[in-house]
Amino acid sequence: MAPIDPHVFDREEFEVDPFPTYERLREEQPVFRDRVHNRWILSRYDDVLAAFRDNESFDRALYEPDGLYEFGSGHPFGPNILEYGNSDRHRWMRNIVANQFVGQGLMAFIPVIEQIVEELIERHGDSREMELVSEISTQFPIRVISNMLGLPREDEPRFVGWYQDLIAGLSPKAESVARGMRARDEMWDYFGPIIEDRRANPGDDLLTRLVQAELDGQSMSDDEVKGFIALLLAAGGDTTDKAIADMWFHMLYTRPDQFEDVKADPDLWEHVFAEMMRFDPVVHAQTRYTTKEVEIRGKVLPRRAMVTFYLAAGNRDPRVFADPDTFDIHRTDLHMGPENRSAKYRSELPGHLGFGVGQHFCMGYRMARQEAVIASKRLLELMGDPRPKYPDHPGLRGGFPDTGGFRAPDELWIEW
Repeated sequence: MAPIDPHVFDREEFEVDPFPTYERLREEQPVFRDRVHNRWILSRYDDVLAAFRDNESFDRALYEPDGLYEFGSGHPFGPNILEYGNSDRHRWMRNIVANQFVGQGLMAFIPVIEQIVEELIERHGDSREMELVSEISTQFPIRVISNMLGLPREDEPRFVGWYQDLIAGLSPKAESVARGMRARDEMWDYFGPIIEDRRANPGDDLLTRLVQAELDGQSMSDDEVKGFIALLLAAGGDTTDKAIADMWFHMLYTRPDQFEDVKADPDLWEHVFAEMMRFDPVVHAQTRYTTKEVEIRGKVLPRRAMVTFYLAAGNRDPRVFADPDTFDIHRTDLHMGPENRSAKYRSELPGHLGFGVGQHFCMGYRMARQEAVIASKRLLELMGDPRPKYPDHPGLRGGFPDTGGFRAPDELWIEW
């Protein structure tokens, strides 16, 4: 059998359908040395899960927390918790705001989530067709987050535009990076006076909590607050944006038979969310760096090696999930309820890897699920019996320009 060619990761065929490559990685070289991109790749579920949990051996940060690099200086989001890796600073910043996105902190914002989706539906008017991506999914999470932050409602279109530019800035293309950095600078100028005002005149909003929160007598700098806002608008918004579009794509095109079950029982949108995050998640990969030599399956990864965890490959590991290449909202071998950072559930069923596991588990996991389910339920109620406007669809892609690598349909037309 021919060896795996690392150039495949740069080809359009991989962007369109990476799963044949994932299968080869899992079965032939589960610990793969990609010499073209100077990285290692993990693709089996158990290996990815174990690596996520091993903070002693794998770090998210490229730079040393106390080194020469000025964190955020080269990132379109500015200084943010993703760049701080496993450091104490990361844990400190996360602890300041984590409770705002779960439990009672999240429940307080459910009326805002419901209000925003109703406004978008009203703005759609009486037409019996909709392009879901541009009219709903791209707009909805950004408007929710900006409301949580207590930002002026009349500026919501600007936030949506900045969000799209920041995501473009994650692209390796120089012009896209420049676009993201320009958006960052515009945001910095916009948020400077607002942050100053919140410090002097606190309100009942998330931005006030960010600027006034303290842990061990320390608060975040203005730049760190701005980086947090950018992270919330961009990474948090994009996950929910793409999740809504992906869920509807699968119901309309992958399993229209199971969509009939969802129409009969809208609570099954929770299952649609979980199975979407397993079958073809919004984010297919995360990167880590080894802190020391690490041995996996007889291969030794050197210190400071870049390692790609292919979450989407692990999610289709036949050692864990039966018939893994079938989208099935009724499967009995997947935890369908809310996720947690330990990936251990009372049901003893495995969960998807789409939000990561451990210290860097997605902070907004619960909000993403809530927003996607609430929006989908309300849209289904509006439409009654939705169907795809066009019989064929090109499907999901993760590498088309300026997407930041997030995987979703470019357009999704629905009629009813």
